[in-house]
Amino acid sequence: MRKIYIVLLVITISGVSNFSKAQLTPQEAAIRMQKGINLGNTLEPPLEGGWNNPAAQEYYFDMYRDAGFNCVRVPVRWDQHTQASYPYKIDEAWLQRVEQVVDWGLSRGLFIILNAHHEEWIKQNYTNAAYRERFDSIWSQIATRFRDKPEKLVFEVINEPYGLTKAQNDDLHQRIISIIRKTNPTRIIVFQGHNWGGSDELIAAAIPADNYLIGSFHSYDPYTFGLLGEGTWGSASDVNILNNKFLAVKNWSDNAHIPVLLGEFGSLGTADYNSRMKHYRTYVELAQKYGFIYCAWDDGGDFRIMKRSEKKWDEVKDILLHTSSESPKNLTLKIVQDTTVRLSWTNVRAGADTLFIERRTPGTDYRRIAILKGDTTSFTDLNPFSNLYNHYRIIARYPEKDLYSHPVRIFLPLYVPMVREPFLGVPGSIPGIIEAENFDAGGEGLTYHDMDAANVPGIYRPDDGVDIYDRNGTGYHIGNTLPGEWCEYTVSVESEGAYNADFMIASLLGGGKFKVKIGEVESDTLTALNTNSALNTKAVSARMNLAAGIQIMRFTVLAQPAFNIDQFRFTAAEMPSDIESVEKISFTLFQDQNQELNYTMNTRCSLQWIQLYSMSGSLVYAIKNPENTGKISTKEIPEGIYLFQAYTDKGRFSMKIPLTR
Repeated sequence: MRKIYIVLLVITISGVSNFSKAQLTPQEAAIRMQKGINLGNTLEPPLEGGWNNPAAQEYYFDMYRDAGFNCVRVPVRWDQHTQASYPYKIDEAWLQRVEQVVDWGLSRGLFIILNAHHEEWIKQNYTNAAYRERFDSIWSQIATRFRDKPEKLVFEVINEPYGLTKAQNDDLHQRIISIIRKTNPTRIIVFQGHNWGGSDELIAAAIPADNYLIGSFHSYDPYTFGLLGEGTWGSASDVNILNNKFLAVKNWSDNAHIPVLLGEFGSLGTADYNSRMKHYRTYVELAQKYGFIYCAWDDGGDFRIMKRSEKKWDEVKDILLHTSSESPKNLTLKIVQDTTVRLSWTNVRAGADTLFIERRTPGTDYRRIAILKGDTTSFTDLNPFSNLYNHYRIIARYPEKDLYSHPVRIFLPLYVPMVREPFLGVPGSIPGIIEAENFDAGGEGLTYHDMDAANVPGIYRPDDGVDIYDRNGTGYHIGNTLPGEWCEYTVSVESEGAYNADFMIASLLGGGKFKVKIGEVESDTLTALNTNSALNTKAVSARMNLAAGIQIMRFTVLAQPAFNIDQFRFTAAEMPSDIESVEKISFTLFQDQNQELNYTMNTRCSLQWIQLYSMSGSLVYAIKNPENTGKISTKEIPEGIYLFQAYTDKGRFSMKIPLTR
C-alpha cells in the first residue's frame, strides 16, 4: 500500500506541476503571433456561405501554415444562432461548427483569434438590459465551451463597436472580460476602442483591469483610398501620416505595457495597383517597426488574398510574409525604345547572395527571368509582353531568408506604328454633338488609355480596350471609368470664341471627377451629378474659350465613384458682337481685403458684358448688362493670374489682374 501510495503521490504532484505551468504572457504571444490574416466573410453571414465565399474548409489552415502565417483571426457572428429570449442558448450545431474550425487552426500550431463580429443588435440597443444579458450569456457559453483549448486560442470581445458610446464600450469590455475570467482565468483577451475601433479610439479607451490583454485597432487609412479605392497613395507625406498614427499607438502601448494587434488593414482590390502594393508594404513595415501583431483583412472578395477555391494566393501574401524594411525598395519601371522595360531599385541591406527578377502578366504566376549579383541595382527586360501589364518584383536572397520587394506593374503597348484618325473619318464639330464612344482610332496610349486591355461588353469597337455599353438600342456610352483613364477626339472648332460645353453623364452615386482639355484650353475639375441611373444623364457644364481650327480634345477621369459618359454637346456662348478695342475705354480694378474684385468703368458708355478668364482659357465668371461699378466675389476662385474682359457699346477692354486668397 505504501508503495502504491507513493506512486499515486508522484502522479498527483506531476499533475499539479503541469497545471501551474506559466501561462503565455501577452508580450510573449505578440512576438509569436506576429504575421496574421483574417478568415473573413465566412462565419459572419446569417448562414455560413451566405455571402461571397463557400463554407470554411480544413485545407485553408494547411495553406495558412504552409505559407508562413502565425495567426488567423476568425470573425464569427453569434446572434443568428442564439435564442432571442432567456436562457439565450447558442445552437449546439453552431458551437460544434465553430469549434471544428477553431480546432483546424489550433491543431496546426496556429494562434486563433475568436471574436463576436457583426453583432449590431447589441451595439444599437446597449441600454436595454435584456440585450446586455443576452450578450453576456453568449460570451459565458463561448468561454465555457472553449475553456480547455490551448493558450493559442485568443478571445476578442467585439469587433468594431460602432454605435456604442465610449462609456458603453468601456463598460461592455470590462463586464465581458469578468465573465470570461470565471472559466478562463489567464486566456489572452483582445479589447478595442469604440466607434470603428480606430487607433485614436484605442488610445482613448479605458484599459480593463486585467493582466492578459492585447489592445487592437483597425486601419484602412486613408479612407478614400483604402475603402473607396480612389486616387493614388504612397507619397512621402502619405507614409509620414501613417507612421505618426502607428507611433501614437506605440507610445500608448509602451505606457500601458499592453501589446497591440492591428486586427484589420488593407486596400480595395480595384484601387490603383502600384499604390495598393505600396500601401500593403508600408503597413507591414510599420507594424514590424513598432512590434505590432498584424492581421490583413481577407474577405475572399474586394480584399481577396487567398484564392480559396483555386488553392492559390494573391501576390499580396508575399508582401505580408516576405517584405520588410530591409527588402529592396524604390522599384521603378520605364519603357525604353518602345519595346523594352528598364527596372531600377535600391538595395536596403547589403550582403545579398543573389537577386532574382520575377515577372508575371495578368492571370499568370510569377516566373524568374533573371539571376543577378547581390549588389545589382538595375536590369533591362528585353522581352516583356506587349499589349499587357507586366508585373515585376525583386527577391534578395540572404543566407537565412529571402526578402521580397513589393510588386510594381507597367503597361507595354503593342508596338506598331500607330496613326491617329477620326473614328468617323472626319473631325467632330464644335459647335455640335460628339458621341463619347467615337474617340479617335489609333490605340492604347495614343488615342485612349484604359486600365485593362479588354473591352468588357465587346459589342462596339471590340478591338479597343475602352468598355463601351449599349444604351438599350439608342446608341452607346463609355462605362467602368477608373481614375487615370482618358479618351481623345479630333475636333474642328468653327471659330474662335466662347462655347458652352455640356458633358452628358450618368452616375448611380455622383461625385466622380473629370476634366476636359481642347487644344491648350483646359476646364476646371468637373463633378458628375447623381442621376440614380446608368442610362439617364445630366449635363455637367463648363464654358471654354476656344481657338478656331483642328484640335485634340482629351476627356480624363480623375476620381471615382464611376460614371458613364454618353456624349458632349457644344454650343456657341451668347456673346455681344465683336467690336474692335477702343483705347479710350478705361477701368479701375483692384481686389480688396474681403476678397472681392472691385471694378469701375471710367468711360461714358454702356456696359454689356463682364467676363473673367483663367490663363488656361476657362471662363470662371460672367455677367450680362452689369452696373458700371460693382464687385465680384473671388472667395471661390483659385489664386492666380486672370484676364478681366469687358464689352461695351464702344469697344472691348482687356486687362490681366492677379487674384490672391
